[in-house]
Amino acid sequence: MSADEEKALGNAALQKKDFPLAISHYTKAIDLNGSNHVYYSNRSAALLSNGDIQRALEDGEACVGLKPDWPKGYARKGAALWKLNR
Repeated sequence: MSADEEKALGNAALQKKDFPLAISHYTKAIDLNGSNHVYYSNRSAALLSNGDIQRALEDGEACVGLKPDWPKGYARKGAALWKLNR
């Protein structure tokens, strides 16, 4: 399966609020292509929704590191920082 196919499965799981499954699919996408910032952004959202705030922050930071001119990465990082009261 391709990274984009894993991302699509992750998106479907995220819409169904099956956060652990979404995280699993996004992780597989990252394992297949760790240079795509969107995979980190999406996993950050799933992690945040699943209550794993520290890992959500790490993925938000990874997203910003890969694509510093993409505003959504900062939104992911900021959401995690807000949840951490930082």
